[in-house]
Amino acid sequence: MKSVHLVLASALAATVLACAAPALAVIRVDNTVSKIYADSKAVVVGTVTAVNPDNRVADVKVTDAAKGESPGEKVRVQIVSPEDLIAKVAAGQPAVLFVAEERGNAVALVHLADTWLMAQRVPESKPPVFRVVQVFDAKQTFPGRTVALARMAGELKTGPSTLLNKVEPNFFRGAIKEVAKLGVARPTLLAAADVNGDKKPDLVVAAADGAHLFLAAGAGYEDATATWGLAGAPGLVAAFGDASGHGKPDLLLGKEIYINDGRKFTPAKALLQVPDSAKPLAAALADVTGDKKPDALFLLAGGTVLIFENPGAPGQPWSQKSPVALWQEKEAALAAAFGDWGDNGRPHVLAVRPGGIVRYALDADGGPPAGFERLTGEKTPLVNRGFGAFLAALDGGSALVAAPDRPVPFKLSPATPVAAADLHGDAIDDLLILAPDGRLFEADNHAKASP
Repeated sequence: MKSVHLVLASALAATVLACAAPALAVIRVDNTVSKIYADSKAVVVGTVTAVNPDNRVADVKVTDAAKGESPGEKVRVQIVSPEDLIAKVAAGQPAVLFVAEERGNAVALVHLADTWLMAQRVPESKPPVFRVVQVFDAKQTFPGRTVALARMAGELKTGPSTLLNKVEPNFFRGAIKEVAKLGVARPTLLAAADVNGDKKPDLVVAAADGAHLFLAAGAGYEDATATWGLAGAPGLVAAFGDASGHGKPDLLLGKEIYINDGRKFTPAKALLQVPDSAKPLAAALADVTGDKKPDALFLLAGGTVLIFENPGAPGQPWSQKSPVALWQEKEAALAAAFGDWGDNGRPHVLAVRPGGIVRYALDADGGPPAGFERLTGEKTPLVNRGFGAFLAALDGGSALVAAPDRPVPFKLSPATPVAAADLHGDAIDDLLILAPDGRLFEADNHAKASP
């Protein structure tokens, strides 16, 4: 899971443009997971091995004492209240217990079945039995899944966690400035990556006349479409990723994979069978098969993801796997983005609609669709906290749409091409915005994430 910086810049901008709303205050989370961990006498991570619905008891095999002494090989969790929660507990699920002492009695915050619970230890019980008496409202502390919290407890045991307890909410402070004029008209897509290894982000732009490559040069960009072998390439979609395993950003462009040798792009001759009528919302080169080779992904407007498996060898066909249907909502998605925003290290999709944002996993291990409130604990904008948990934050893109002194000198819409790129070598992504006439604008990200 990547830390915040602005890996969400493009998705955030799309959200802002699609759902522009008044700025909201950042939620102050005083009782963070890090603080709960520090205040706990013991932290126990385990796996449910058996569930007895009659007495509402789950047997939990202890797999790690993330802090303090291990309570033994097994603990039991009895869910007295809420009564219906035991039906959601099943063998194989993780469990996390933060154990403390109150007036001489052991108490615990339990995270089980993706739910925070408050429990007391039954005196003299062996193995230890923790009796749950109520749900504990800690959505703002950690709204994520139990599997993510179990991994986080391991991180806290071994060193600094990727969980962010605090984040600067005002991403785009100051004026939006024009940085270049690209030779394109009516662009539909913008993607950025350092293709030639000079540590400066280069740009791929899709327009009606096809794809264009612009290399960072001096204070601007130079058109390198022909010299890099992309003349005549279609501009259906574009996405970067190391498809060949050579350590350079290859390019998914249209229906073809282009391999980058550091001086030019060469077609891999792996034409992907994407329907001509398809108008993908998003595309990516990302590993969904678990073999550490980026596959080609296309998210269609109806919510179906087309997957083409990377063969791992040049010249070999990229076979199509079974499509994944993420949604069938009547309300169309205005924008969407692939990213590592889940609990299992595999790609997820964030889909933006006027009614909010939903995260979708591409496999069953990633969990069910999670709406904005499920991700944040609130119906508000978000910042990625790591491991699939999100912290609600100030509308970081409000500077782009705020009236009456809107800093961007053209009308923004959900279709405005934007891209995240580290423009200043500070490991924080800034935002690039491309106008219909080819003017390129930069919105500097001054946010500093604090661990």
